[in-house]
Amino acid sequence: MVASYGSSGLEILIVDDDPITAEVVAAVLRAAGETGFAVAHSGAVALEMSAGRDIDVLICDLNMPGTDGVWLLGRVAEFAVRPSVILISGEDSRVIDSSRQFVEERGMTLLGALQKPIEADALLRALRRHTSGGGAARERPSRPPFDPGRIGQGLAGDALRLAFQPKVNLADKALAGVEALLRWSDPELGFIPACEIVDGAERIGLIDELTLAVLAKAAIGRGAMLARNLDVGISFNVSMKSLNNPAVVDRMVEVVAAAGDRFDRYTVEVTETHLMREPAKVLESLIRFRLRGFRIAIDDYGVGAAAMQFLMKLPSNELKIDRSFVAAAPGSAQAYELLKSAVELGLRLGQVVVAEGVETEVESTLVQSLGCQQGQGYLYGPPMSLDELIRRHG
Repeated sequence: MVASYGSSGLEILIVDDDPITAEVVAAVLRAAGETGFAVAHSGAVALEMSAGRDIDVLICDLNMPGTDGVWLLGRVAEFAVRPSVILISGEDSRVIDSSRQFVEERGMTLLGALQKPIEADALLRALRRHTSGGGAARERPSRPPFDPGRIGQGLAGDALRLAFQPKVNLADKALAGVEALLRWSDPELGFIPACEIVDGAERIGLIDELTLAVLAKAAIGRGAMLARNLDVGISFNVSMKSLNNPAVVDRMVEVVAAAGDRFDRYTVEVTETHLMREPAKVLESLIRFRLRGFRIAIDDYGVGAAAMQFLMKLPSNELKIDRSFVAAAPGSAQAYELLKSAVELGLRLGQVVVAEGVETEVESTLVQSLGCQQGQGYLYGPPMSLDELIRRHG
């Protein structure tokens, strides 16, 4: 494995029996500034190269003689630290769709499934999903583990920051709102992934304080936007542990009231995969949010198991379609039908339907044609600082 790192510092392993395809992938990575990659021409060789190494991204062909890509993925899934995966194949869409499901069911993060011949832009978009948070958060050996006990100190200091990602109306691409995304900078360890902070805060009982701190910073940010005549709503994620605490609703109301702002400019995002854990308590909190004027969005819709009957009971305003459906739909008939069904359900329930993770004009045109009213993703703008948001849209 090459020891040096490129622009993202990723360890990447390319596995393809076709030397031409492997070199095309390597050339794309090289042109993008990546140098931390190696090439294997069979699953067996790739497994040997992977032993004892922390690979961030596995770019893997499916159909190889002898030890094929599916065999390799099955072995890699048993690693203590599993890489994110980009599939490449010349097989038909049914095989690729089944392989997508196989990767995800084995607990690995799928960044993309690319049809041969490989397009450079598609490969780099898939790779970017890892560096922008779509891949599994994993510590490098050079960084000591983050101690959740530092979260309280960080909240008292300036470790917590927010990035804002635009959400647009698909009809005219005008700014419709922003999502506030947690960022954490530890004075000793540097950037810490948001998932580590949230998980740590839940474990040590500081998740309510973290959620309230995010909302307080979002309210300050909205005040700065209003000062520049930028009046759009802000959405923010709320942990299920916080929703299970009725007092948190009152405390959030107090934060927005203290800012002198309108409650209907704030959207509480709850993830579909968590909704069924404590449905009665969740429903109570969401109803109370709506009674106060907050908006409710169901995030990552399509990847969870929430029953349709339960979704119909929720006092939500917005349904955010998971980006995995959006990314897969242009090249997969099955994914297209799933996306179409999800959009139709949202519209029938009277929701504003938002497509997440839109990265190409093809995806944007597709989701709009299916009835999505709004979109969010790198095509419309990456997560950015408050100053950059105001500069672009104020």
